[in-house]
Amino acid sequence: MEWYETKIAHAYRNGITDEVKNYIFAHVDGVWANVAMIVVGIIFLVAALYLIDVILKKIFLYFIKKLINFTNSKWSVAFYNKRVFNSIIHFFSIAIARVLMPYVFYSLPGVVTFLDRTFYVLLIMVFIQMFNRIADAVSEVSVDENNYRTVAVRSFSQLIKIITTFFGVLAFISIMFNIGYTEILGTMGALTAILILVFRDTILGFVSGIQIASTQMVKVGDWVSIPKYSIEGKIKEINLVSAKILNFDKTISSVPTYDLISTEVRNFEPMVHSKTRRIKRAILFNVKSFKFCTPEMLERFKQINLIEAYISKRQVELREYNQSRGYNPNNIVNGINLTNIGVFREYTKCYLLDNPNISHSADDFLMVRQLEATPQGLPLEIFCFTNTSAWVEYEKIQSDVFDHLLSACKEFDLEVVQILAS
Repeated sequence: MEWYETKIAHAYRNGITDEVKNYIFAHVDGVWANVAMIVVGIIFLVAALYLIDVILKKIFLYFIKKLINFTNSKWSVAFYNKRVFNSIIHFFSIAIARVLMPYVFYSLPGVVTFLDRTFYVLLIMVFIQMFNRIADAVSEVSVDENNYRTVAVRSFSQLIKIITTFFGVLAFISIMFNIGYTEILGTMGALTAILILVFRDTILGFVSGIQIASTQMVKVGDWVSIPKYSIEGKIKEINLVSAKILNFDKTISSVPTYDLISTEVRNFEPMVHSKTRRIKRAILFNVKSFKFCTPEMLERFKQINLIEAYISKRQVELREYNQSRGYNPNNIVNGINLTNIGVFREYTKCYLLDNPNISHSADDFLMVRQLEATPQGLPLEIFCFTNTSAWVEYEKIQSDVFDHLLSACKEFDLEVVQILAS
């Protein structure tokens, strides 16, 4: 130790520090002289560190900004906005102050040793700060792109922050208390179960983020529904622990990130991009209003242009079939004959095919079908797709369709019981 102190005293001794030391010892007595020397030296180092940092930032940030404006790279802009370059400059400022430190405290080797550790701690803090800012910059760029990688990048960046901070704390303890890393980790090994319990949501959130990104299930901005929580809205944020969803009533719901893969999540985004949206709704008819069509009824139905050709064709087909079987044409129960509900079902199909607001693409099913009869009546379900996915227009088209069908069914002598919505 004496050899180390002698080396410092000879290597870093300088006239300026000697003059300050002589002045302090001339006006301050005893142990307070050393205290005053330490205080003055620390003030000098802090002021020097601040001035060096300000000067370096003024110089380097000026040229960095010019370079960013020239390249116009979104990554460099994100690094500049998140002050990553400021953290890099801090490294140089601390390094210069560290070089000056022995010249100020060469006569107090114990203070040199303590401040040496302090500078290492400062470097660790700046290192953590720099990595956190880099993670924020990467996350900002990924959010701006708004794709499925966003979730993984956001989760990974937050995990990096936690890991960097964790090892930074380990380094701080090791430096300040002169304890080896193996001893610290050995002590923490006994606390593994507690750590897993504490970081359970963090671990699950990170794994969920990776799975969400790899399977491309959801991303920020998607319109989703989570039946488990009766939530429906747009995803505003997915982080390491939770996902924030803006409901359509302007409230915010927060759910654990791992719930996005462990529970049912309905994503409406593919529907939005397809520019189509399904109508799946039934009209419930009173079975007592069902009946065979008389010739008078069929003549009346022929006045409806949409099904005129259908009725004429079916009349010929059924007449030939019934005659071939020898059925009495005056008894409509004999053989195969048209019913008012069957004709209305065909009318509904023709109406949907003729409706310009309904998609007629081969990929979009269009179907009118009967569902299983219930004690309340027989449901006739309309299954088709609108040619728009915009919510307001979709609701208008759906309302127009059922306004028309509910009014038209009376022309077929059908009685509506109620509407069933899926």
